[in-house]
Amino acid sequence: MNISYECSKLIEELKNDIAEFGNIEMYGFFKNINGNMILINYDFIEEDLPLKAKEIEEQIVQIMKASEILKILEEQNSFI
Repeated sequence: MNISYECSKLIEELKNDIAEFGNIEMYGFFKNINGNMILINYDFIEEDLPLKAKEIEEQIVQIMKASEILKILEEQNSFI
């Protein structure tokens, strides 16, 4: 089953970040929503500021290239 996840604002933010910083590795935050793993956010990897357990409760975090995150977000935003 395909579901749609509205994330057009997140897509625009990521496009701006890619234009400014390039296709860097970032954190991709996934959450299980009704049995589907949905990419719900991303963030920069900061070596001197590691993620805290409370920040990622009930989420799966993957390190991915910004372009990979963008592709997933665009696909999620277009499902009907």
